[in-house]
Amino acid sequence: MRLNNSADVVNYFRGKRHQRNYYVAGFVDGEGSFSVSIVKHPTQKFGWMINPCFQVYQHEKHREVLELMKETFGTGAIYRKSGTHPVLNFSIDSRRSIMERVIPFFERYPLLVKAETFVIFKEIMNAMEKKEHWTKDGFIRIATLAYSMNQQGKGRKYTLKEMLATLPD
Repeated sequence: MRLNNSADVVNYFRGKRHQRNYYVAGFVDGEGSFSVSIVKHPTQKFGWMINPCFQVYQHEKHREVLELMKETFGTGAIYRKSGTHPVLNFSIDSRRSIMERVIPFFERYPLLVKAETFVIFKEIMNAMEKKEHWTKDGFIRIATLAYSMNQQGKGRKYTLKEMLATLPD
């Protein structure tokens, strides 16, 4: 069976919510990511802002899969990856949407490959919900967790040590 567009994919899973959700979980396990960026932001208490994000990349010719993600989570945006890549990104970066939709989804439909990263992501989200990032100790704990995800901080502009060295006393 060839699913040619968003409507075909959505219709294929109509009335098959559990099958759709397991498909989405499996797809995310291979093509998704949970990330927490920490970017300089002069108006934030410690000079840095913590940005959690859930995303899935896919070649533009398979946009229908990202449309299925958007329908499944009931939120998020699809946009073209920067540059000239023929790649699209489905992204949820709203903390409220992550807490209310993404985390409960993957608690019910668990990941295998990305399970450890999801556990850390969830811990960070729960800490932020408790406003732990508003205290220096909490900010340091969350930053340390974020740097432990996704290849232990490789590819970040600043090392954890460099970033923490800029925090006010």
